[in-house]
Amino acid sequence: MLIKVRILSAQKFIGDFEADEVVLPGKTGQIGALNNHTGLFTALDIGLVRMKFKGKWIPVIVSGGFAEISRNRIVVLATGTEEFEGVSLKKATEELNEAIRAFTNMEITPEKSSFDLSVDLKKATAQLLALNYLSLNSL
Repeated sequence: MLIKVRILSAQKFIGDFEADEVVLPGKTGQIGALNNHTGLFTALDIGLVRMKFKGKWIPVIVSGGFAEISRNRIVVLATGTEEFEGVSLKKATEELNEAIRAFTNMEITPEKSSFDLSVDLKKATAQLLALNYLSLNSL
């Protein structure tokens, strides 16, 4: 039996999906869900929601939020989502390297707090992971 997944954010409806397996970016770590997973309500961190359907991974980058798992259904209420279509592997790698550099050097400015630097690093990491999963689908 498949898991039905609905992802939406405050800005827009992202989509309805079916999956054999789902991995969510929980605040305390990754949460994997298979068929007949026990009921759960959890906070989400910035990261990658990934759904496996017929051997292919579907990645969606979320900027936090909440997820409910119940009766082979998952509803993700994301704070926001990040677009990564059209982003090259080179550009994603450059963005991750820049985020790592800024975070490592703690380049805090009036516009960027340490929290902002952490968010940038998580988003850049999720973007690179999403591209990785998309490239796995083409193998």
